Amino acid sequence: MLKVSPSSMKLLTQATYFFLAVSTGFVLWVQRNPGKLPMSWESAAPWLFLSFAVLLSAQSIVKVLLKQTSFARSFMHIGIAAAFLMVLFFGMPPRNVPPSNKVELSAAGYEIERLLLDTDERIRVLAAELARHRPEGLKLAPALIRALGDSSSHVRKTAHASLVHLNGGVDLGTSDSQDGMRAWKQRFQQK
Repeated sequence: MLKVSPSSMKLLTQATYFFLAVSTGFVLWVQRNPGKLPMSWESAAPWLFLSFAVLLSAQSIVKVLLKQTSFARSFMHIGIAAAFLMVLFFGMPPRNVPPSNKVELSAAGYEIERLLLDTDERIRVLAAELARHRPEGLKLAPALIRALGDSSSHVRKTAHASLVHLNGGVDLGTSDSQDGMRAWKQRFQQK
């Protein structure tokens, strides 16, 4: 028979709730502030909550074995932790990837690339504006660089503003100069 002192059980319960607060707070902070921590820390956030879920499961099983709680209550705790864990794993924000032509775009990214080639100038302007607000905005840089050569000055201006935004506010030049076009192509490694 399993024997655990009440003080040990109380300490384990307090540690579990402390770990719950820390792991949940960390995961939610990472989700609301993507890119503020190294990628390895952001990737570890849901795994930290998983370790809490394992600790909670172990504690619940021990409490059932000690007849301190019902099986149904323990099962409910484990189920809620598992459901929250799934929300955390599937709710993590997309990661910003360094610019590369080898990285695949999402369906929305492909749609923005297509819209940058639309016959309607207003659509092209809106697509150029939207590109800077997408999580995969850096992957859209080659399409924005092509838009710098658009026949519409409004599209060129909006594409330029999006490139400056994606480049952290640093302007490498406008589409009016060959040096500017070369600098943008070099920055985003486009041939």
